[in-house]
Amino acid sequence: MKTMKRFLYITCFLISLGLPAAAQEGPGGPGGRVRERMREYLQNRLSLSRSEADRFAPVFLNYFNELRSINQQFRGDRLVLQQKIVDLRLRYREQFKPIMGEKRSNDVFIYEHDFVDEVKRIREERLQNRFDGDRPGKRF
Repeated sequence: MKTMKRFLYITCFLISLGLPAAAQEGPGGPGGRVRERMREYLQNRLSLSRSEADRFAPVFLNYFNELRSINQQFRGDRLVLQQKIVDLRLRYREQFKPIMGEKRSNDVFIYEHDFVDEVKRIREERLQNRFDGDRPGKRF
């Protein structure tokens, strides 16, 4: 339960960071790149065949867009936000099942969590490097 709660907070945080950029830049902008990289990452981790990947991509895009919308809509109410995300995942798990089977349809959300963790780690690392580079008298 603690892991799921942590996952939801991190997912919400990262998606909320990308929302303004995605809304302003369109599909080719930073938000679109993150979405595309996540889709590619999931396809690789799930070992999807070409046919599965072709069927998975549009369903995942719909899932991602709905997740982003839910995060915007319920940003102020954490409990409702978490419930809406769980409901969304349950609904999309049913849509992923015919494409890739039950096990991998559950794994989508595990790998999504892994991707978000990695993005968060990279972002923190970049922010730390930027901060370290701005310190006067810092020597390498």
